[in-house]
Amino acid sequence: MQKIDFIIVGQGLAGSILALDLLKLNKSVLIIDNATLSKSSRVAAGIYNPIVFKRLTQSWMADKTLPVMFDFFKEAEKLFNTKLIYPTKIARVFASGEEEALWKKKAVNELSDFIEAEVHSPSGEYAFLHNNYGFVSQAGYIDVTGFLSHTLSYLEQHKAYLNETFSYEDIAINGYEITYKDYSCSKLIFCEGHLATKNPFFKELKFKPAKGEVLTIYCEELNTTSILNKDFFILPLPEAHHFKVGATYNWDDLTDTISNEAKQTLTDKLNALLPFSYKVINQQAGVRPATIDRRPVMGNHPTHKNMFLFNGFGTKAVMLVPYFSKHFCSFIENKSELFRDIDVKRFYA
Repeated sequence: MQKIDFIIVGQGLAGSILALDLLKLNKSVLIIDNATLSKSSRVAAGIYNPIVFKRLTQSWMADKTLPVMFDFFKEAEKLFNTKLIYPTKIARVFASGEEEALWKKKAVNELSDFIEAEVHSPSGEYAFLHNNYGFVSQAGYIDVTGFLSHTLSYLEQHKAYLNETFSYEDIAINGYEITYKDYSCSKLIFCEGHLATKNPFFKELKFKPAKGEVLTIYCEELNTTSILNKDFFILPLPEAHHFKVGATYNWDDLTDTISNEAKQTLTDKLNALLPFSYKVINQQAGVRPATIDRRPVMGNHPTHKNMFLFNGFGTKAVMLVPYFSKHFCSFIENKSELFRDIDVKRFYA
C-alpha cells in the first residue's frame, strides 16, 4: 500500500493548480483523472476579465484574485519554461448610448483601475464597427490547454498522476485514513468539475452546470489586437489570422457533444458584427461546473472530515482558482476558516 498525503480527483484547472500548490508545500500528491470525461478546462478560452459587462461592475473579488493569478502563472511559466500569460485589452463594443454614458461615469471613479475613460469611435483596425467602444486594461487570457498539458507532464515525471476513471466504490474510510485501491492518504479532495453532480458523497450540493461551446475561425481580414466583446467574444490567438469565438450557454444539454444550434448562434453573432469572410475550422464543447449561487464551493464532508471538495469556479476559473487554492491550502493545513460564502457548509445549513 503506497501512502500519500493527498489524493486529488480531477486534473482540470482546479485540480492542477491545487496539486502544484500542495507540491510546493512539500506534500505528496496523486491526481487521478480520465481526461475524456470532462473537457471544460481544456475547452476554456482562459479569458481573465475584471469587469461584469451586464451590470458594469467589478467582477467578484477581482481586485484580490488578479494579483494572485498573475503571481501563480508567472511561477508556472518559469517552472515549465513556456509562455502562459497573454495580457490583451478587451475592446467592449457599446450596445447603446446609455451603456457608453455609464462607462464614462464609472471609468473615473469605481472602475478606474480596470477600464479606460477614453471612448473610441470606429476607426483603424475597428473601422468596421457600428458603435463606439472602450477598453478594459487589466485583461487578457491564459493558455489553459498549454498549462494543463505541462502540468500533466510534470505530474507524470513526479509519479503523481494516475490515468483512470475514479471509482467511488473503491474508497474505504478507516478513521483518519482513506484507502483507494493500492493507495492510502490522509486527505481525499474531489476536483471533478461538473461530474461532482454524480458524486455520492456530496449529493446535497446545488450545482447548476452550463454547457458552453466555442469556435475557432480563420479570418484574414480581421486584424484586431484586442479581445472584441459584444455579448460574445472574439479572441485573437498567437497563430496569425486565427481567433476563438464564444461562448454559448446551455443548461439542458450537459454533454461534451458539439451542436449545430450553438454553431449557428455564434456564426449569427459573427455575421452581425463582422463584414469579413471567415472559415470555421474547429468547434468544441465543455460543461462548466457552476453552483446555483454562482460561487465556488469548498470544504470538508460533514461526516468524513478528511474528505474534501474544491469546485464550482465556473467561467472565471483562471482568476479565481489560484487565489482560492491558497485559501483552501491554508484551511486544510493551518485550520484557518473558509470564507462563509464559498464554504460547503452553506449547502448543509
